Amino acid sequence: MGLPEISITFLDKLAHLPAHLHPPMVHFVIALPVIIFLIESVNLVLRRKSLDVVTVGLLILLLIFLLGAYIAGVTDGKEAWDYLDENGQAALKAHKTFGVYIILFGFTSVAIFKVISLISNSIIFNILYMLILALFVVLILKQGKDGGELVNTHGANVDKVKILDDKLFDLQSVYEDLNASYLELKGEDKNATKKKKPLKDKNSTVAPEPIAKN
Repeated sequence: MGLPEISITFLDKLAHLPAHLHPPMVHFVIALPVIIFLIESVNLVLRRKSLDVVTVGLLILLLIFLLGAYIAGVTDGKEAWDYLDENGQAALKAHKTFGVYIILFGFTSVAIFKVISLISNSIIFNILYMLILALFVVLILKQGKDGGELVNTHGANVDKVKILDDKLFDLQSVYEDLNASYLELKGEDKNATKKKKPLKDKNSTVAPEPIAKN
């Protein structure tokens, strides 16, 4: 049983991105949380305000790429939907739903606990924030893995399109062969008709052959 579906398709009405931008944006969505986690791990020891400013800036950048990846994913998902089988469509739907949960609950939790850790300046909240951030990184990596399987296993925007293109190419080749055979047969029929002798007119009078006398 999958997660209950939550729709944030209103984002699609606010902005539109060209097709096939989802994969490059996903690279930033995966890389940024890992970088933030590494910086925060160092900052647990150094306790530098400058690093806090850097991580806040990276979190804002991450939010931009998360929203962009979602919008681009909706566009690419619509393009891939008709080419997927039933299992592929179910995987695509689950991938979209999990992405919405990551944005609404995962990133929001990280951002809230980051603010709390800055305000309280307590080591307990810092550790709790790090645990939530670590869980967020794991969820992001899982989402990336599922997206890779969606492409490699189910052929979203790749294999299915290639298969259909190959089938279309084969059908075009068969059509061209049949059409060539038809034209060849048609030409032979015309030549055969020309070679036929014209039929005698039944109303025409033919002189009888003379009877030989003994």
